[in-house]
Amino acid sequence: MSEKNKNSSFGRSSLKNSTLNLAIIAMLTALLVVLALYCTIKTQALKITLDFIPVMIAAKLYGAKGAGLVAGLGDIVGYICHPTGAWFPPITVTAIITGVVFGFMLRDNSLKTKKDKLKALFAVIIAQFGISAFVTPLWLSMLYGTSYGTFFITRIPQIAIMTVIQLIFIPVMIKVIDNAGITRKIIKN
Repeated sequence: MSEKNKNSSFGRSSLKNSTLNLAIIAMLTALLVVLALYCTIKTQALKITLDFIPVMIAAKLYGAKGAGLVAGLGDIVGYICHPTGAWFPPITVTAIITGVVFGFMLRDNSLKTKKDKLKALFAVIIAQFGISAFVTPLWLSMLYGTSYGTFFITRIPQIAIMTVIQLIFIPVMIKVIDNAGITRKIIKN
């Protein structure tokens, strides 16, 4: 087996610990579902949640593949555990894309350089002002048969609040992961 194939499991981790990787991905997915179901403030026009934290952790540990996997599986398992309306695959794809964005921007990011801080800021801006503001209202308008503008306007307060929450939590979580040496422990095993 070539060296390249040995290291392709999830980013830098080798195949000898693929069970560990699978367990971590499963735990992060379960955490996402729990946060989405039980740690969410939800009104008719507003949804404030911390379910981005497991995706961000997967992004830091595994990059785009891991974060996309956690986001997609979390969306599907969350729907299975607590279905609200019809399952709409484009919303799951949007969750995966959001995870991939976080993965590209936060992988190996320690926030120690100005470039790392800008990458974290861009991850939040792309996720909130790109995907959540423009793509999600498109899917919701298609799903519910109402105007795009209605969903776009009603999401503005949510986007503003979630941007602030993510800008606070992401640096804190990156610092916790780095200080605990979690990334080194996963890669070492």
